[in-house]
Amino acid sequence: MSALWPFLVLGIFSGSVYGLAAMGVVLTYKTAGVFNFAYGAVAMFCAYTYWQLHDAWHLPAPVALPLLLLVVAPLLGLLLERLFSPLAGLSAEVQIVASLAVLAALEALAPILFGTQDRALRDIFPRSTVLVGNRLHVGEDQLAMLLITLASGAALWWLLRRTRFGTATRAVVDNRDLAGMIGVNGARIRRAAWVVSSIFAALVGILLSPSQGLDVYQLTVVVIYAFAPAVLGRLVSLPWAYGGGVLLGVTQSVLSKWGASGSVADVEAALPYLALLLLLVFMGRGLKEAGTTVRPVASGSGSPAPTTRRLLDRRVALGTGALVAAAAVPLVVSGPRLHDVTAGAVYALIALTLVVLSGWAGQISLAQFSFAGVGAFTAAHLAGSGGRHFLLAALVGMALAVPLGLVVGFLSLRLSGLFLALVTMAFALLMDNLVFNRSDVSGGLTGVTVPRPEILGLSLAGRVGFYELVVAVLGTVGLGALLLFRGPVGRRLQILRDSPLAASTLGVNLTTTKLVTFVVCGAVAALGGSLYGALQQSVTPQDFSFAASLELLLLVVLGGRSLVSGAVLAGAAYGVQLLPIPAGVARFIPLGIALGVLSLIQEPEGTLAQVRRETRRCLSVLRRLPGPPPAALPLQLAEGVSGGA
Repeated sequence: MSALWPFLVLGIFSGSVYGLAAMGVVLTYKTAGVFNFAYGAVAMFCAYTYWQLHDAWHLPAPVALPLLLLVVAPLLGLLLERLFSPLAGLSAEVQIVASLAVLAALEALAPILFGTQDRALRDIFPRSTVLVGNRLHVGEDQLAMLLITLASGAALWWLLRRTRFGTATRAVVDNRDLAGMIGVNGARIRRAAWVVSSIFAALVGILLSPSQGLDVYQLTVVVIYAFAPAVLGRLVSLPWAYGGGVLLGVTQSVLSKWGASGSVADVEAALPYLALLLLLVFMGRGLKEAGTTVRPVASGSGSPAPTTRRLLDRRVALGTGALVAAAAVPLVVSGPRLHDVTAGAVYALIALTLVVLSGWAGQISLAQFSFAGVGAFTAAHLAGSGGRHFLLAALVGMALAVPLGLVVGFLSLRLSGLFLALVTMAFALLMDNLVFNRSDVSGGLTGVTVPRPEILGLSLAGRVGFYELVVAVLGTVGLGALLLFRGPVGRRLQILRDSPLAASTLGVNLTTTKLVTFVVCGAVAALGGSLYGALQQSVTPQDFSFAASLELLLLVVLGGRSLVSGAVLAGAAYGVQLLPIPAGVARFIPLGIALGVLSLIQEPEGTLAQVRRETRRCLSVLRRLPGPPPAALPLQLAEGVSGGA
């Protein structure tokens, strides 16, 4: 037992930071009703800001810290409050997408403002050690970390329990309508909660940066560790959230004793996501979403027609025309640019699964690229030399995606909205840490090669042949999805999205509908992953990380999450990023995508709806003005008017 003491103490130090982050997440959720997926990005951005103040501009810590904690972090909190206030009462899907867009915006903004060079944040506290007891040496930086988190947590607890502000906060949390009737300013309370939460995020970013490094993605993902302790506190209990963070840190530290590499190390890295998944599974029924109504963002696709007479409607006709036009692309585009167009088509195929899941069925997913990774790595192992068995490998990849789709589908039976998004995020991060990082699966950092396909003796290794294969698959899946949506399947999906409580009354089996939707979309995403691997001819785990699934969701929302054409626009946006754009311009594209999503957050048809609206406005301005009134009234009309008078 004595050998475990150092690991237990180290776990308490690191876990206290997770606990502080979890308290910040809980604070905004219980007061504003918003689960801040961007919390890690806020911590990351604040850490970069402190580096700029302290390391780049050489401001002393007693000046840089107050500037960050009393100016920068509160301003970020106020900005977030202004962003999310208009979304109060909307569906969880809208708030989730907005929060993820903020995450992407901050991740894109940090390299623009602070540069992309490697850097390390200088130690804030001295690393000298003090002897505790007879054997245990504890770093002064670790003690400072523990004292800061304890003091911050205690101050927040005192503020909420022993002050008028705390009483007003509890009134807003318990009953917002009643709080307004007794004169409590709910907007002011929520604004203060956002400010305090952002200050906590800034502290977390500063405390984690010396050990985690100043890396945009890594620092953002590490703070996601706090989501499991927040769920442990049922998103309302600050003490449970802090205690859960400490428990998580201790467990990770103890696991590190038995292995710095290998399977134990993989489990240690994946433990926060595994804990989040298990907590959501076992506590899902008792978790209640706050701050949202049952009103979803209406689909722009319209209601499915009840008869087959409307199957070949305008959208199918447009899709057919687009497919014919796509077949002629190789006549005008060749070489590397045809490769980019093909990449956009593959991306559109994967994006189409998200249109069906999120836009049509209302089941938000942050794990579609995990299914694509299953297909890609299966093709790498089974396609054979020259791609002779590519078709079989793609079918096997789709078959392997079926049980994974069933797992996520079964989880969706107990969860919805926010908690379904969290569970798919945890699933994606588990796939990253436990499956895709294994060298025998993915080849590790070097990746694996995927051959171009050879189908029925016909080699598709050339750019034109492979492009035609991808377009044929995309066209078949897209037109098939449209035809299904315009029939009974579409009606079931619409009921699943809009009226799940009325499904049994209308004779719709929600269990079967959800399971089939997740399974089919997972299998199609795996097929898209096989084609993606064959296009790239070499894939690595980074190609199918959680970040890729996040980018997919944002591009689909930008294109139109309820339209097949939205998936095509998402593919086009992805293809544009592959063009030889100057680096100074290319780094602004992710930021533009995130800001575009925020501007279209309540538009299920995305960019297309905005274009149509602006077109109608312009046409209304260009209409002919009415002609001038006649110079004199006709004699008969004048007599009639006189008689009436």
